[in-house]
Amino acid sequence: MGQQRSFIEEARRRQIIASAVEVISEVGYGKASLARIAKHAGISKGVISYHFEGKDDLMMQLVIQLYVSGAEYMVPVVAAADGPRNRLLAYLASNLAFIEANKNYVAAMTDVVVNLRDAEGKSVFANPDGEREVLEPLVEMLREGQDTGVFGEFDVVIMAKSIRDSIDSAAGRSIREPDFDMGKYSAHLRRLFDLATRKVEDDD
Repeated sequence: MGQQRSFIEEARRRQIIASAVEVISEVGYGKASLARIAKHAGISKGVISYHFEGKDDLMMQLVIQLYVSGAEYMVPVVAAADGPRNRLLAYLASNLAFIEANKNYVAAMTDVVVNLRDAEGKSVFANPDGEREVLEPLVEMLREGQDTGVFGEFDVVIMAKSIRDSIDSAAGRSIREPDFDMGKYSAHLRRLFDLATRKVEDDD
């Protein structure tokens, strides 16, 4: 029974987060009050308070949930690819496909990341440890490619940052530009980093 209750609670948390995403998309972070989110979800504000400690906690969980959902989508795709090069291309394609399929969520998350502050007024997400956690799997993938002789010589951390910056830029453009073609951008990025990671002798 306890396990069933935890499934129900998790479903409720996801429902509340989904409503928060919709409200932020409609009115922006500043006007996304708990009362407005509760109304959108068709629940009382007290139900939100039961599942989250307050607006800051809800917003933090919104960001975390997007990363979790992204990982749930990407990991099987990347794992199914054969070899470091194909895994890198799958990483790029699946990440960009996830962004394209979740534009509202990505836009809401971006709004939260920009606006959520701690008690001292500092950005909650201005944390080097957070970036390292995102970069580490990519760095390991690139390092494996070098160790097995598939990739050429380059700084794996700088390359990983370049890849992440290109993906994050696509997220921003997909939000700002209604006619942004994610499919074309994905193909371009895969070709770009396929070439950038190749050995020099592979270029002829």
